[in-house]
Amino acid sequence: MNALNFLITRNNAWAKEKLRVFLLLWFVLSYVQGVFSGFNEDEPYYYMYAMFPDWGYFDHPPMVGAFVLCGINMFGKILGIRFFSAVTSALFLYAVWRTIEYKDKYKYVNVFMLLALSIPMVSVYGFMIVPDGPLLFFASLFLLAYRWFLKSENVLKAILLGILAAGMLYSKYHGVLVLFFVVLANLKLLRNKYFYLAAGVALLLFVPHIVWQVDNGFPSLSYHLYERSAPAYKLRYTLEYPLNQLAVFGPFLLPVMVLAVWKGGKIKTPLARTMRFLFWGFLAFFFLMSFKGHVEPHWTVVAIIPAVYFTFHYVLRSERKAKYFVVASLVSAALIFVVRIALFIPSLDTPYHHQKEWAASIHDVAGDAPVIFRDSYQKPAMYTYYTN
Repeated sequence: MNALNFLITRNNAWAKEKLRVFLLLWFVLSYVQGVFSGFNEDEPYYYMYAMFPDWGYFDHPPMVGAFVLCGINMFGKILGIRFFSAVTSALFLYAVWRTIEYKDKYKYVNVFMLLALSIPMVSVYGFMIVPDGPLLFFASLFLLAYRWFLKSENVLKAILLGILAAGMLYSKYHGVLVLFFVVLANLKLLRNKYFYLAAGVALLLFVPHIVWQVDNGFPSLSYHLYERSAPAYKLRYTLEYPLNQLAVFGPFLLPVMVLAVWKGGKIKTPLARTMRFLFWGFLAFFFLMSFKGHVEPHWTVVAIIPAVYFTFHYVLRSERKAKYFVVASLVSAALIFVVRIALFIPSLDTPYHHQKEWAASIHDVAGDAPVIFRDSYQKPAMYTYYTN
């Protein structure tokens, strides 16, 4: 097999149509998966955000709750709770595609589609409603708008950057890291009047959340900086960190992605410099956080965007690289497909199955009496979701 030929689509019009069909199918399949698959243990907790709307919560900003609430108001609880995960996942992919700087990139649209299909967390956030999904969505739009901003600055682009920056911050506090590394990669922004306009717009839009933090005694700062820290450092926190990243980027593709970013110095654009800072910055920051306590694998998901940006270039440099990429991505995509199919099989005994039956079995005993769950915030949310 000639891998480079396999990755080429010679007809530009057909390549554009292929991408449109791919994104449409991505949305449809993600939405169907979301409607018929069981929940991640945290998702009903974010359903509670929607039931009690506010400008903040002790652990996360409110965007995920807004996504849930809008979906439920549009289509009801079952059809709506994950609707915006599917919508924003497809839009995320399109934004990342638009961000990639490559001449005649539609010719190699197959590379992009294989990347989308073979990165585990990209598939996961297509149907699960958790804060990382909105964060990826707004981060991809922010970086696309930043690419436009770098080409030509004006007031409208600055305002757009400010709005999207606020969207990231309202999605997850990790949005602060995106903004930090973007500025660190381009310190000239600190002398740019449009940068301060964008920052002012973001700050103005974020004021309601800041006021909420003040009114409630800054619970999020206390929780993330102190309360969730491990009482003592354990070596396994650091040792498991790189292993957990295999679940984020994919065990077969992570080595390629690291090499792609490492060798990506040939791409000299300002956006490429920003992407390098984002990739290494996110991985290094959370590596250091492993000395403070356990680091959840998905905390680095924003690094997927620069990983895709550089891998797209890297695998097209030689037949050998392209061949490994094709095999690795197809194997990864097949494994992800098997796992996603398993979520549909009701007879499996996993945390994603029999949730409704679990809630009903408790309700049969408790009736309308209140039920207390000890040492869990997920279980009462799950019970509330299924029993009202």
